[in-house]
Amino acid sequence: MMVHPTLLDVTPPPPWTLVEFTCSDKDTDVEFIISCSRTFFSLTSTAANFSDSPLLEQQYLFFVEVARNVELDGCTIEDFYDWAVEPLLPVLRSMPPIEEGPSFLDDYLFPKTMAYTLGANSGKLTAVPSQSSLGKEPQSRFGVVLSDETSSGWTSFHPREIQLIPQRVPAFGPPPSQTPNKVVLKDGTVAFVKLVRRGDKGILMREIEVYAQIRARPLDETLRIPRLLGLVRDGSGFIYGLLLTYVNCRRSTLACAASKASTPTILRQKWATQIRDAVHQLHSADIVWSDAKPENVLIDEDKNAWVVDFGGGYTEGWVPKELAGTKGGDLLGLEKIIAFVRGADS
Repeated sequence: MMVHPTLLDVTPPPPWTLVEFTCSDKDTDVEFIISCSRTFFSLTSTAANFSDSPLLEQQYLFFVEVARNVELDGCTIEDFYDWAVEPLLPVLRSMPPIEEGPSFLDDYLFPKTMAYTLGANSGKLTAVPSQSSLGKEPQSRFGVVLSDETSSGWTSFHPREIQLIPQRVPAFGPPPSQTPNKVVLKDGTVAFVKLVRRGDKGILMREIEVYAQIRARPLDETLRIPRLLGLVRDGSGFIYGLLLTYVNCRRSTLACAASKASTPTILRQKWATQIRDAVHQLHSADIVWSDAKPENVLIDEDKNAWVVDFGGGYTEGWVPKELAGTKGGDLLGLEKIIAFVRGADS
């Protein structure tokens, strides 16, 4: 078979992944956070950066609308990612290969970070080093400070002692999130790490309070809810996340499992019973679930339902705002969940 000679000269794009993307709903500012060779790249832009090229400015503004709508005129947000990263590819190609060996949570929380600005120069799409970031130590996107009174009583694990377990890439469907979730602690325990973003202090305080109640109340050990194993923290005083019971669910939630027409009735009935029992046991211990919805029910490999996420809040359509954080809100959300599970079978 003949191979076109120019194809042999094409360097394949380096493996990069999008860690995070933000798009302002007030202006045209965007930020891409990209990971390549265990280095993070912050790529920021705004419409004013394309004043050199009306054509590229038009393309950029179109992609911003795509991002706000996820899809527009046949283009998806992934097309925006590829378009924006293209001028950064030469830099990514120059990155050294990843050294073999385990990676730790410390690597993710405090990665080497390089900042670039996306714009236009002489009619070409460019990515240039950001002058504003030179000489500055990058801040972690995670971590809040809590009082010793709130965080005492829980075992602390330093991020550099928490080993990351690589996520499996599925044969079908979207790639896994790049945010770590499955980890191994220094004693060999497999846990789920729930990272806490800056600004989420109230959510973290409530969640620790609920897990303290779960530990103190006479709940059945077989109750399928996560338990708090410890906190991710270092000597700086910041808490970066919670270490929870790992539920081997392979990203399967009730929202997905119950929406499949092939899911048998006996499984639906089982899940409905398990969720109802879990909520009633929590209420008997005076503990509120709060954000009751199918996405907060995990289905493990043994087809059992786990009630998760005690960070508070509510989701419209499942729990009304005025009942958020109450047993009444839980019960209303529960009945909607049961109807969802059974309704999908009707």
